[in-house]
Amino acid sequence: MKKTILLLLTVITLFACRKNENLETDMDAKGAKLDLTPDGADATAFTSDHPKNLTVVYFVPSDMKLNPDYKRRISEFLLYEQNYTKTWMEKWGYGAQTFGLMVNDHKEVEINVVTGKLPTASYPYKGGAEAMSKEINAWFTANPDKKKSSHVFILTALNEFGKQDVPFYGSETWAYGIDFPAMEIANMGKPSAIGDQAAWIGGNFHELLHGLNLPHNGGLIPNNTQYGLAIMTGNGDGFITGKSYLDAWDCALLSTGETFSKVARSDWYQSPSASITKLNAKFDDASKTIVVSGKFASGKKVKFVGFTNDAKRSADDLDYDTENWITKPIGTDSFYVKIPLAEIKNKNDFRNDFRITLMHENGYGYVASYAYQMVAGKPVVDFGDKPVYSKTKWKVVGVSSEETVNYDGKAANLIDNNIGTMWHSQFSGAGSVLPQFFTIDMGAVLAVNRFTFFQRDSHSKLKDIEISVSNDNITWEKLVTYSLPDIAGPTHLKTQLKNFRYFKVLTSTASGNSQFATCIEVGTYRD
Repeated sequence: MKKTILLLLTVITLFACRKNENLETDMDAKGAKLDLTPDGADATAFTSDHPKNLTVVYFVPSDMKLNPDYKRRISEFLLYEQNYTKTWMEKWGYGAQTFGLMVNDHKEVEINVVTGKLPTASYPYKGGAEAMSKEINAWFTANPDKKKSSHVFILTALNEFGKQDVPFYGSETWAYGIDFPAMEIANMGKPSAIGDQAAWIGGNFHELLHGLNLPHNGGLIPNNTQYGLAIMTGNGDGFITGKSYLDAWDCALLSTGETFSKVARSDWYQSPSASITKLNAKFDDASKTIVVSGKFASGKKVKFVGFTNDAKRSADDLDYDTENWITKPIGTDSFYVKIPLAEIKNKNDFRNDFRITLMHENGYGYVASYAYQMVAGKPVVDFGDKPVYSKTKWKVVGVSSEETVNYDGKAANLIDNNIGTMWHSQFSGAGSVLPQFFTIDMGAVLAVNRFTFFQRDSHSKLKDIEISVSNDNITWEKLVTYSLPDIAGPTHLKTQLKNFRYFKVLTSTASGNSQFATCIEVGTYRD
């Protein structure tokens, strides 16, 4: 792997924090010295060479005031982060790309001040984003020219350190951060509360990157050894004061985003109706690699194919420790990757969630989720295509309920061979409750000893189920009861071999204690 190009860190004001080996701190993305106007001074027009730019909002609750020198401080670290991103984009071969910002000729970033109608306590960490975003959206309605893209970064002004119970996370294309009076790059690494306040710059950057489409990323073992801590691991720890990095997966995903493009388009993040049409997966013991290949279909160009591995150490384990790999498509519809077992950090006997992401030219990321079990340090990979029976003649002949008003959740989605659609029990109107069921006519009597349930990557998956079979849709025989694991992707259930035409699936419970039931696809086959 190529060595990282080391850039000199320039001293900011009179203080030099510990060096990050990759970036300059008081330079903009083009290397020009920052020349920021003081707060209240006249500023020239804000411009950018990007059609779409990050919108920066400084949100001031009614019981707070503007923190001193906020324009200079925030501009300084945003331009630093813009340059940091560009450096890693160049490092991994994506060119000098970075997110767009509206900047004036004094290198001052456009910061939109929105005064909150309520005190800080009305915008808590849990649930406060809804109230805050409502007011910000109302402000955008009154000032439509100020919203430069779908990506919005909100910094909440807090006048006292230690009182930060406000939104601090990424939520789709919006990200929420914090501003304290002493939060500036020159204070990072200083002892006491001054340095503690400044350290939140790293957390802000982590959340900003969430708002620019990045999920968590635990980094690959060799990269972590060479470059330090991935920014999307933890919460921005080590940013500027230590070694940190964006990896190739992060940069590929960023490169397809709205604010990174210098080409105007009107279809940002619109679904291209993508799907994985063929999938082969195995663990090759000789080479100690997981080999995954397949084909996809999509209505738009796929620029990159990403692969994510996430060991689930507990039921509520989050994705901070993931590994990610990135490839370019083969031709226009195929992918292939070899994943070294040595690059998977946790080889204990845990379930691993495996995701394939199709990164499109318009920023849309189609994600297909699967799972496998690690046993005695080896992956038991069985999520590839199975010899399921053709569903050409299959019909749904019974269902307890289906959502067709506020969502395309019809039961026919269970057998349409499209993992982009699913059955969802009714939730509009009076809604529905468990138990729920669906009945399938396979069109002919078939020999079956396997059922495949492809489940969503969210709550309300089928959990405790009962499968009954019939040859006439009148007389039924209970075949099996089973508790499906709470995992996304396919689960292959083995039963005794039976010949039947109809099968009914009754679910009495769903994952996440949901009162609703969902399933993406169901199939049958014989080993």
